Amino acid sequence: EVDLVCQIGSPRAISAWLQRVGRSGHAIERTPRGRLIPTTRDELVECTALLAAVRAGELDRIRIPEAPLDVLAQQIVAEVGSREWEEQALYDCVRAAAPYATLSHARFQQVLQMLAEGYTTQRGRRGAYLYWDRINGKLRGRRGAALTALTNGGAIPDQFDVDVILQPEGHSIGTVHEDFAFESLPGDIFQLGNSSYRIAKSEVGRLFVEDAHGAPPSIPFWFGEAPGRSDELSAAVSALRGDVAEALGAGGVDAARALVHERYALAEDAASQLVDYLATAEAALGTLPTQQQIVFERFFDEVGDMHLVIHAPFGSRINRAWGLALRKRFCRKFNFELQAAALEDSLVLSLGSTHSFALPEVAAYLHPATARDVLIQALLARAPGCLRAQRRRGSGRAGIPRPDRLSGEPGRPADNSRPPAGRADTRGLPA
Repeated sequence: EVDLVCQIGSPRAISAWLQRVGRSGHAIERTPRGRLIPTTRDELVECTALLAAVRAGELDRIRIPEAPLDVLAQQIVAEVGSREWEEQALYDCVRAAAPYATLSHARFQQVLQMLAEGYTTQRGRRGAYLYWDRINGKLRGRRGAALTALTNGGAIPDQFDVDVILQPEGHSIGTVHEDFAFESLPGDIFQLGNSSYRIAKSEVGRLFVEDAHGAPPSIPFWFGEAPGRSDELSAAVSALRGDVAEALGAGGVDAARALVHERYALAEDAASQLVDYLATAEAALGTLPTQQQIVFERFFDEVGDMHLVIHAPFGSRINRAWGLALRKRFCRKFNFELQAAALEDSLVLSLGSTHSFALPEVAAYLHPATARDVLIQALLARAPGCLRAQRRRGSGRAGIPRPDRLSGEPGRPADNSRPPAGRADTRGLPA
């Protein structure tokens, strides 16, 4: 039984805070109780806005993906693995679900084709989970389809570590993240522990290495899930900033402190810290950034390099996309690879000392009509390894069994297998 929930730092979402506090006070006539403990002044602003949003009854919007094909493939394998289906009947059943109400029959058939034909690997064709009789419009599961559906359900991305095997001894000396193993090439040198190792070859779940005898290594990386601030909480932060800015303009620091203390129910000490922090930002920038008033700042560091800061409290999810697209525009304009970083309330572009541009021009570098295409180009050029990883995870969610989950290949038909009479075998993946 939980009496009190203490949240260290901001939960970054209204729903996450309510869910965690809701784990306390599970009894009749008891009230869930929670405490927010910010660790920085930025988190103090965020936590204050979060509690104001909770008191106003606001919630994070639930965004349901439109016709996700990976989940569709899972459901098709599960249904067809349990019994025979008419193609049209299964299509009508799928479209009865709200996310698939607009699913076209052509797209549905493309998913059927993928599940019927499988995919080609160096070891042959795999991943065929159903028989599709196109003439009679019948669907029937192959051997192992039901087991694959049971053991590979869910849409949470799978991440795992790869065993590092030292050759020629064959000893396991540690693990690295799957993305590092997939993005590395034979001959690359990396550090593990206090030693450096040269990659000999990579297999599924195993990375074979040799002693690099002290050659300069790179450092392997690991990824962790850190969701950005929700859009609704970002709007609440912007509203808080706007209220403080208005109070500062009308009555100064004392009026702003009184407003935060009364309207946002913040203790006097915390209200003083919050207002002093935002007042300092306003004095430095000339105004307090909100979602309606974005501030572009440019400065030079000690070595003369120029940095562009865009103060925009939209949350890191939007700011990352904005930063990537804007970075793409700068790279094309100056023919120079620059660094971009995004935070919850700002994004930073680091340029060289030789670049020159008028600051107002930056606001026109992206246009709503072309921003999406520019972002896609930036993603393709920036993170091919990450895209490959997402493709692997999407394939896993679509029903392709993970090697660390299943031994053998239940979804792969035997080489001499044939479909039942009256059903076409749709092998052969088209180019």
